[in-house]
Amino acid sequence: MRKLMLALSMAVTLAAMTGCKDNPYKDERHAMDDQMRQERKFMDQAIKDHSPDVQRVDLIDSTVVYTHIYDGIIDIKAYTFSGNTCVEVERVYTFPNQMMALRHYRNAIEKAELYDNIQLFNNQVRYDLKKQQHELETKGLTKEQLKAKFDEQISRAKADLKHHHKK
Repeated sequence: MRKLMLALSMAVTLAAMTGCKDNPYKDERHAMDDQMRQERKFMDQAIKDHSPDVQRVDLIDSTVVYTHIYDGIIDIKAYTFSGNTCVEVERVYTFPNQMMALRHYRNAIEKAELYDNIQLFNNQVRYDLKKQQHELETKGLTKEQLKAKFDEQISRAKADLKHHHKK
């Protein structure tokens, strides 16, 4: 997740630089524009489908990033791999308000046997899953297999949602 945050901060810096004429980072700007178009298309499709929640999985370098947005809550899990083994899972929840974040933080503290490094920042709760916990989800899976597993879960959820809308 730290790598993801670094990448996002670099993206913001690049976006700020794109406002300048004679930008030496022209290729990066086009890459950012493409990524922003993809993000916008993703959100537009969720709105078009009247989706009550949005799920997405991305493979960024050696990290599988699973994003789930529901009820105004953004839940991001970043599975970092070294080779074919998951070595760290960081989870970040962003809540609509600080009170909801505080409730979740207290709940995480009560379940401290599952989490390490539990932190509260305004309306955001961040923690690492303990090794035993993330091994339950990732043992024996490569990053590509984990991404495929999440893609399959998302496909099933979308199919289930369409099935319920037809009734």
